[in-house]
Amino acid sequence: MRLRNKVALITGGANGIGFATAKRFDEEGAKVILTDLNANAVKEAASQLKQAEPYVMNVTDRASIQAVVDEVIAKHQHIDILINNAGITQDARLVKMTEQQFDEVIDVNLRVYLTVRKLLFPTCLRQKKARLSTLQA
Repeated sequence: MRLRNKVALITGGANGIGFATAKRFDEEGAKVILTDLNANAVKEAASQLKQAEPYVMNVTDRASIQAVVDEVIAKHQHIDILINNAGITQDARLVKMTEQQFDEVIDVNLRVYLTVRKLLFPTCLRQKKARLSTLQA
């Protein structure tokens, strides 16, 4: 129970690497804040864990991220661990990839890294012990 009393926010936590990470953190005693764009998937994933809370969050929408961060901080007073796991692929050869597809990949896979960290940074400074990590599939 190495993570007892820790709050871990995991983006893209409804399946794949995000859910596997959430499961492990849950086993180690963390309160897991699962976020995903798919409401049904994140609720289902959270129901499989002991200490998980599902949140619908669009990692490309700053207001969506801020709303989740604010709600979690209001409820738990802290976020100790961030796992920036959300990611997408656009299966198209470069010559066929549209600029919109490219922008979506950049927004989800790269820009989110900065946005979520910036929104959590004030909380991390107050706590002095938070960990911000990024996992990319």
